[in-house]
Amino acid sequence: MIKIDEQLKQYGKNHKVPITLDDTLDFLIKTINKFNSKEILEIGTAIGYGSIAMATNTNCNHIDTVEIDSSRYEIAMQNIKAHKLDKKIDLFNVDAMQYIKNTDKKYDFIYLDGPKGQYINYLPYLINILNPKGIIFADNLYFHGMVTGKIPVSRGCRAMIKGLHKYIDEIKSNPKLATQILDIGDGIGISQKK
Repeated sequence: MIKIDEQLKQYGKNHKVPITLDDTLDFLIKTINKFNSKEILEIGTAIGYGSIAMATNTNCNHIDTVEIDSSRYEIAMQNIKAHKLDKKIDLFNVDAMQYIKNTDKKYDFIYLDGPKGQYINYLPYLINILNPKGIIFADNLYFHGMVTGKIPVSRGCRAMIKGLHKYIDEIKSNPKLATQILDIGDGIGISQKK
């Protein structure tokens, strides 16, 4: 059983902040531990719920997490400090694309949970900063059933859903990656760099 901050989870629900679903979070922690990932990048911090859970429930050395929204960044920073994890988690208030294009860091594990329509654009850069045998763990690939056709695609989501389809096709066919798509939570893609 993983340790989570129930108050933080409730805050996310009350304020309609997209936080990691329980079964996805459980599988995320298990995957990090299975691969013994030490250096982690999270794209999409929100209020810090995921990064705090990863830092608390794994043997990782360090987490870098990126959040473009300034108000969420501030809340996440307070939450990370309140959990005394500010030495283990570095939080960046920056556009994810700018970060991944310009970082010289390499990661064992990337938790991709930012803007869904950007996944396909991020992918070449993510592969570049991923260590050999490293994992890209992409969340929300089904996007509430719109990607799988279970519910109609709303007009405002068409470009994003098209982007997610492209991302799924690319991770399945990219020769640098070995990929599984799993029916956990809102759809998870696990891609290991060859």
